[in-house]
Amino acid sequence: MKITSLELIPVFATREMGKSGPSDPEKSISHHVILFVHTDEGITGLGEMSDINFDPTPDTIEKLGARLSSVLVGKNPLELNAIQVELYQQTWEHQVTCGVDIALHDLIGKALDVPVYQLLGGKVRDRIAFAYPIKPCKVPADVDANLDRIDWIQDLGHPTIRYYFGVDLSLDEKFLSELRKRWGDKVEINALDASGRFEVEEAIDIIRRFSQFEPNLFESPLKGRYDRPMEDWVAVREAVDTPISEHLSEYEVAARYAAHHAVDVFNIGPGYIGITATEKVFGLVEVFGLQALLGSTVEMSIGTAGRAHLAAALPNIHYPCYPAGPVVYDEQIVKERVRYESGHLIVPDGPGLGVEIDEDRLRAQRLD
Repeated sequence: MKITSLELIPVFATREMGKSGPSDPEKSISHHVILFVHTDEGITGLGEMSDINFDPTPDTIEKLGARLSSVLVGKNPLELNAIQVELYQQTWEHQVTCGVDIALHDLIGKALDVPVYQLLGGKVRDRIAFAYPIKPCKVPADVDANLDRIDWIQDLGHPTIRYYFGVDLSLDEKFLSELRKRWGDKVEINALDASGRFEVEEAIDIIRRFSQFEPNLFESPLKGRYDRPMEDWVAVREAVDTPISEHLSEYEVAARYAAHHAVDVFNIGPGYIGITATEKVFGLVEVFGLQALLGSTVEMSIGTAGRAHLAAALPNIHYPCYPAGPVVYDEQIVKERVRYESGHLIVPDGPGLGVEIDEDRLRAQRLD
């Protein structure tokens, strides 16, 4: 079997969240690139470059397709390791290598007539607990908007959230206090994510202040993040009782944090490195006796399916994970969305990813 051609189709998806904040009536729009990897045996692999941070103009997409074709066309997709070695010799925009890796796994799974999780050693779980992302409160109206959002996801049967905080601590406190007053422990706060806002002593004080709301984790508390001395991370971790988490995917950075036990929990996002490399970082975390969860960049159903198969095969997931895109987005481009049930992402069955493109929806979401 040989790869004969690639198709890259940029699409948009509308988030249920406001563009500038939770109460903004104008909705946020994300861009994605759907990847089709065609072969001489008529099998096509589906991939998704999710929530991209580059402008998918026709010229950009054409150049990206040409670069990827120079690596992939003519290759046997079953020789995945060799392809990845060549692919990683170049520098790519965020999400590109992940989208390719998902497509190749989907292609191999279809060729062998097995689900992707079987390629990763078999599944250890059928469903993955997930946390729904909630934007920070920036203006007073955002408090009520976010409380309404909590009500909505509770009605859907999803009890767990991840809240981005630190823009306005008084509004954060008002929102979280009202959340606990209305729902008590029926709402699980998996993480309060500061997105790298605080200095060391400030972070320690704020973590202690917000621990009353009983989050499972505090994520990304320190300014400068990966450029901070490891001693700063250790100082925060040792000063507080709630576990500290950081987004760690790149091998070199992850190894440094692990060696210093700088954080308690690794938030490992496949969007930066792909399925295969993510497995290796989870293995690193396991070797050092730390904990991990699977991160997200808010994917549509193809990207979410790839992450679901990966999470199904990972033995060391310790907290709810973050792939929530099919709940976040109003539109989809597959015939059936990846399913969610009672706060869990359900692992699709294959072959491959177990999702199928809806051509009409794809055309409707395509960017001109």
